[in-house]
Order: sequence, then structure tokens, then C-alpha cells
Amino acid sequence: MGGAEGQVKAHVQGNINVGNDKETLITAITHCLPYMGFPRTLNALACVNEMIPENE
Repeated sequence: MGGAEGQVKAHVQGNINVGNDKETLITAITHCLPYMGFPRTLNALACVNEMIPENE
């Protein structure tokens, strides 16, 4: 249920570049959960956590 991590990371970086924060991205991914399923949601959240660590 993966394979799109590269694209997700690119979108995360693009969102960072336009000023969106980690909370905004997590909210957007959470709202998409019913459409993309739980495994892909977890993969997307892992990408966000990798791109924006907790200490930032």
C-alpha cells in the first residue's frame, strides 16, 4: 500500500515552501483518510514526520 512516498514528500516540501505548517498537513491528510484508506494515510503521515521532524 505504498509506492507514492516520493510524490508525497515532494508535495510536503511544496507546502512548506508556501508556508503551510505540519498541523495543516496532518489535518488535510486526516480529512482524506476515508478516500485513500488507513494504510496510505499512515504512509503519508510518516512522510510528513520525516520531512518535518517534531523539533521544528
